Amino acid sequence: MSQQDPPLPAFGVVSGLEYQRAIADGVIPTQPFQTLLGFRLRSVDDDGVVVGDAFPRPEFANSAGRLHGGYLSALMDCATATAAHSRQPVGAGAPHIHASYRFLSSADHRAALVVTARPTHVGRSVVHAAVEIRTRAGKLIASGETVHKVRRIDAHRDAGTAAR
Repeated sequence: MSQQDPPLPAFGVVSGLEYQRAIADGVIPTQPFQTLLGFRLRSVDDDGVVVGDAFPRPEFANSAGRLHGGYLSALMDCATATAAHSRQPVGAGAPHIHASYRFLSSADHRAALVVTARPTHVGRSVVHAAVEIRTRAGKLIASGETVHKVRRIDAHRDAGTAAR
């Protein structure tokens, strides 16, 4: 980075929307856990609606070759966290405090998925979010809701942990 380049967006130092859009735009790297899952953030709109793509690997399948519920839960966790964080101002985060997921259909581990999450309530102390996972053809695989606790963060102290 040259002396004229602005600093990269950092969690808690810019708004949640700016941070999540920087990931979607490839300005900053995808979080390591999302990379492990094969989750790529495609977009985050002004209302916090998140769209991402998931590219599962065989390791995420059960013995029948269908995606494991733990993998689908992790995708929903990542998407709802992104949606909740995108509605936070500078210096605030919104980690999960509750999650409820439903598995409605099975999915083959070779099929790419579309994950969509949106905040359904944004308050001063909590954010609620809803999520769906669909096949590219539109078949609903899983859905759920989460609750996130809004908290102030010290971006410098929490740099490695606040983005969960």
